[in-house]
Amino acid sequence: MKVRDVMVHKVVSVAPSASLAEAAKRMREANVGILPVVEETEVRGVITDRDVVVRAIAEDADLTNVLVGDCASTDPIVAHPEWDVDQAMETMARAQVGRLPVVENGNRLVGIVTLGSLALRAQKDKETLRAAKEVSRRSSSSSDSERPAKRARKRSR
Repeated sequence: MKVRDVMVHKVVSVAPSASLAEAAKRMREANVGILPVVEETEVRGVITDRDVVVRAIAEDADLTNVLVGDCASTDPIVAHPEWDVDQAMETMARAQVGRLPVVENGNRLVGIVTLGSLALRAQKDKETLRAAKEVSRRSSSSSDSERPAKRARKRSR
């Protein structure tokens, strides 16, 4: 199976000149934790929800005045549509990431491949499914810690 068969084709991206506030809004609206940073159709980097937290919020930065390009990870690790899914999984494991922008013809963004998309479409691979469950478990336990704050906000309204 090839990456092109399992990648997500509709990808929300952001320009390096956008504010971190804009990037965070796009992540929320698309329900994603990563945005490829794209300039003139080419992937220049990626920005993750963790990048926003660690590189900006933890530093008390004003998210409306800090640019994506100042906090994004540059020189992103990418996949290519013609790769076998095993190659994408190996690349994710080596880099310890769960998502890879998919590029072709240089660095033109054509999709994104995630542990989740690999697990959903290649369920025969127990290792991928196990890794996706672990990522999901970690994500859900972190969102559990957010729930009391959400409840408190609702009560105060």
